[in-house]
Amino acid sequence: MASIMKLDVEPLLEGLHIFITLRIATTNSMSYRIGCVLLAATLGHWTSTLFAQTAPIEVDGSFTDWNASLATSMDLNVPASGVDLLDFQVTNDGAYLFLKLDLGQEIDLVDELVPHSIQLGIDADDDPSTGTVVQAGYGCELRVRFDTRTVYYNVGGGQTLGMLDLGIVPLPTTTGTSFEMAIPLDIVPDGIHPLFTGSVVRIVFQELDGGDVIPEAGQVFSYTIDGTPVAPWVPIDLDRSDTDLVRITAWNVLNSGLEDPTRAPAFERMLQALRPDVIGFVECYNTTAPEAKALLDAWLPIGGAGWHVLKKNTDMILASRWPILQSWTGLDRQFPVLIDLPPDHPSDLLVSVAHFNCCTADAARQDQADAFAQFMLDAKSPGGTVTLPANTPVALIGDLNLVGYAQQLTTLLTGAIQSTGTYGAGGPLDWDGTDLAATVFPLSDERMAYTWAPSSGSYPPGRLDYFIHTDAAMTVMKAFAVRTERMSGTRLAQYGLLTDDSGDASDHLPITSDVHIGPIAQVALAPRLFLDGPYESATGMMRDDLRAAGLVPLGEPYSAMGMPQVGGGGETTSNLVLSATGNDAIVDWVRLEIREAADPTVIAATRQALLQRDGDVVMADGTAGVSFDAPPGDYYVVVRHRNHLGCMTAATIALSASSVPLDLADPSAVTFGTAAMKSVVGAQTLWPGDATGDGMLKYTGAQNDRDPILGTIGGTTPTATATGYFGTDINMDGVVKYAGAQNDRDPILVNIGGTIPTATRVEQLP
Repeated sequence: MASIMKLDVEPLLEGLHIFITLRIATTNSMSYRIGCVLLAATLGHWTSTLFAQTAPIEVDGSFTDWNASLATSMDLNVPASGVDLLDFQVTNDGAYLFLKLDLGQEIDLVDELVPHSIQLGIDADDDPSTGTVVQAGYGCELRVRFDTRTVYYNVGGGQTLGMLDLGIVPLPTTTGTSFEMAIPLDIVPDGIHPLFTGSVVRIVFQELDGGDVIPEAGQVFSYTIDGTPVAPWVPIDLDRSDTDLVRITAWNVLNSGLEDPTRAPAFERMLQALRPDVIGFVECYNTTAPEAKALLDAWLPIGGAGWHVLKKNTDMILASRWPILQSWTGLDRQFPVLIDLPPDHPSDLLVSVAHFNCCTADAARQDQADAFAQFMLDAKSPGGTVTLPANTPVALIGDLNLVGYAQQLTTLLTGAIQSTGTYGAGGPLDWDGTDLAATVFPLSDERMAYTWAPSSGSYPPGRLDYFIHTDAAMTVMKAFAVRTERMSGTRLAQYGLLTDDSGDASDHLPITSDVHIGPIAQVALAPRLFLDGPYESATGMMRDDLRAAGLVPLGEPYSAMGMPQVGGGGETTSNLVLSATGNDAIVDWVRLEIREAADPTVIAATRQALLQRDGDVVMADGTAGVSFDAPPGDYYVVVRHRNHLGCMTAATIALSASSVPLDLADPSAVTFGTAAMKSVVGAQTLWPGDATGDGMLKYTGAQNDRDPILGTIGGTTPTATATGYFGTDINMDGVVKYAGAQNDRDPILVNIGGTIPTATRVEQLP
C-alpha cells in the first residue's frame, strides 16, 4: 500500500485552502518520484506557508512561466494500467484559470493517438452536494473528457457541450508529457449559467481507463481564484520597428478565401495592417498566381512590376516584393523559393511554403518532415541536387498541421530523419551544425500563442502554423499572430481593422515575423552588481534562498511586467543552470539595458540575465557575460530588478564584441543622479523595497510599497506569511512577512531614511 502524506496550507487569501497530497509508492524508484519525496522532506514547513496564486501565464506550450511556488498537487503512485498522472498546478490572472498537467508518458491530449481517458473535473461552487459526483468530496459542475473533446456541464439541468463552448485553450497541440491550458473565468458554457460563481473551486484530474487520480480518492484539492492583479499583457505593435528587417507572413486562407467576395475585404484590411514583404498562402485552391498578384497589387501596391507570385500544384502560393530567382517543385506539399533580396542584405532568402497533411495522417507528415530535412542537408552540401551559398537563410513557413506525434516537429528542427532508407541518415540542419528554431507567435493582444481559432467543430484552438528557420543565418526580431476579436476598439482603429476581420477571413490567424538577415552585430558586457535585499555584508555575497526553494522561474519575469524589449525578451534558463551552488548559485533574474549616448531615455537593446551570489551577471544559459543585439558604440548601461530601484552609469561606456567589465558593486563606481545606489560595508547595492515596481520607495500614502506586502499575506492577519516568487518579498528569502523578525516591511522604512514615514526615494533613471 502507498503511504499518504497530506499537507494542509491554512487559508490566508479570502478563505484560500489548498490541499496538496503526496502519495509515495514504496515500490517505485523512478527519479521523478524520488525527487518528489526529497522535495516533500525539504518542504515540511508547508503547513504554515501560502502558495502564490495569481501568475501571468502565457499559454504557449513551453511552460517556462510555471514555477514551484504555484499551487500544486502531486501523485506518486504508478497505476497498473492506463496513463500515469504525475502532478498538476493551478493559477489564475484576471481573465483565465490556468492549469498545467504532467504525465508519465507521451500522449496527444485531445485525441486518442495514444489511448487515454483523461478527465478534468471542476467543482465550481465548492459544494460536493451539487453537480456530478466523480469521487468523494467532488460534485463537479464541469467535466472535460480530453480524448473525446467532450464537455459535460451539470448546471441548469445538465448538457453535453464542446470544447469551444468552454473556451478552453490547451497546448501543445502535438504529443507531449506536459500540457497547459486556460479556461476563461467569465465563461458561460451553455449561454445561460456562468461556470465560476464563487472564488473557491475544487479540481481533480482522473484517468478513467487505469483509475489514476490526482488528488487521491478521499482527498480534496481546493483553489481560491485570486483577485490580486498581475502585470497586464503589453500589446504588440503591428508596425515593424526597423525598415531594414524583412517581414514574412504565413496564412492559411481557408478554402480559396482570397477569391471570396464576402471575405476579401477582411483579407485586404489585415494585409494592409501587416504590410509584409513575403507572403506564404495555402488553401488557395481556386486562386491562380495571376489572380493573387492582381489582388496584392491592388491591396498593397509596391510600384514597378508589382508583386512576384508563384503557385505550386493545388494550393500553395508564394508572393514576394522582390524577384524570385529559383523554385523547386519536387517536395510533397512544400514549395521552396529563392528570393533575390536587395544588395543591402548580405544574402538572398529561401522560403519554403508548406501545407502538410492534416489530421490523422501522421505517416504522411513524417514523410514530409523527412523530405524537408533531406532538402536542407542537400542544400548545405556543395554539388548536390540543391546547392545554396553558405549561410543562406532558410525559413519553412505555413500550416504544418502538427497535431499528432511530436517527432514530426523534432525532425524539422533537428534533422532526425525517420525513414532513413528513403531520405538518408539525417543530421543537423542549420549552417552552424545546430538545430533549427521554431518561433512562437503570441497573439498581439493576449497572453496566448495559438494560430488556429476554429468557430465550429470539436477541436479547441491550437498551434498549427509555424515559422521554422536557420537562426544561424537570420534572427527573428518580432513575431506575432493577429486575432482581431481580442483587440480593443482603440487598437482596431489604429490599424484600420474591424472586430471580426480575422474570423471572417479564415479559421487560421496570420503569423508574422520581422527577421534580420545575416548575423546581428553584438556588443558584450561583463556586469557585476549586488541586490541589497539578499546581500550579506558578513560574506560579501548574496543569499540564493529563492533558487534553493525552487522559486526562480525558468522564464524571465520582466516582459510580463510590461517592460519594453528591444532585441531581448522571453529569455529562458534551465534547471541545470539553476542547480549550481556556491558562488555561482543563481539569486534571481535581472534586467539590463543599453541606452543611446545621444539620448539616455532611448533604449538601444535589452537583455534579461541571471545574477549569481558573487554578483556576476551571466546569460540565461549560464555563460559568462551578457551580450546585446546592437552595433559597437558608446552606450549608457542600466541595471534593473523587479523590486529594487534601478540605476544607470553616469557616463557612456564604449562597447564592442569584446566583453567590457562593469563592476557596479564597487563603491567607487559612479552612477547617474543622486545616491542612485545604497552604500554598504565594502560595496554598494541596488536600493530594495519597490514592491509596486513604480520606480519609487514609499512607506505611506497612495500606492505605497508597504500595503502590497500585507495584501500578499491575506490583508487581515499581520503575522501570516506567504511563500512564493513575489515582488513583495523585499529581502528575497522566499517568504513574505509583514511583521516579526526579517520582515519585508521594515527595509522600506529604513531605505527612505528610517525616521520620517512620509519620505520617499525615487529611482535615478532619466
